[in-house]
Amino acid sequence: MEIISSVVLATYQGEEFIGEQLDSILAQIGPNDEIVISDDASTDETLGIVRRRNDPRILIIVNNERVGYVMNFQRALDRARGQYIFFSDQDDIWLPGKMAAMHTALGLVGFAASDAVVVNDSLEPMHESFFALRGATRFTWCAIFLKPCIIGATMCCRRDYLKSLLPLPAGIPHDFWLSLNAAWDHQLKAILVPMILYRRHLAAHSPTATRRTRELGIVFRERLRIIRMMLLRRLLSP
Repeated sequence: MEIISSVVLATYQGEEFIGEQLDSILAQIGPNDEIVISDDASTDETLGIVRRRNDPRILIIVNNERVGYVMNFQRALDRARGQYIFFSDQDDIWLPGKMAAMHTALGLVGFAASDAVVVNDSLEPMHESFFALRGATRFTWCAIFLKPCIIGATMCCRRDYLKSLLPLPAGIPHDFWLSLNAAWDHQLKAILVPMILYRRHLAAHSPTATRRTRELGIVFRERLRIIRMMLLRRLLSP
């Protein structure tokens, strides 16, 4: 059976919200689609909740020890078989029409990402637009480099384009790496309509979702590393 779309989902200690997220995704995918879940050595009921869905479209990969969220996504990507790759976090909600809108965008470019409604842990709206919250009006590589505005959970890629950006480099957030390169390559389509409810809560495992600020030194080193990796990618590409 040829897999049309793969949803890659990295989990870690996600028992509180993973069930809602899975149900919102399963409602949109078809019989020839799959969800590839890579779990980063969770010790709570995350995997139990996933397994109780008892859906043959769900593939579970279990890490024996923690590898971090970037490499956790890489492990899911290594097993994904679809022609279209959707990224998902464990604690958000897909809104109706997300997959169809993304498929339309990927008919034109290699990479697409949407806006999101920012909500709290009870799904109460905090901001109607993440793009507006970030002040994102342009989606050029320069704008994204200066102020990243693409949430990983809103991204999707065509497999043929995504292959040119793998493996994900360590030490760089995967959404920053993929969106910046897509903008540089003129392969990015920003969908200005929210396609997910994006939870921000204290138990999340990313700075964006918790609104934690990062040290300037860390941000500076990250920017230097991504410049170096992007230059290497272009020097080594055929």
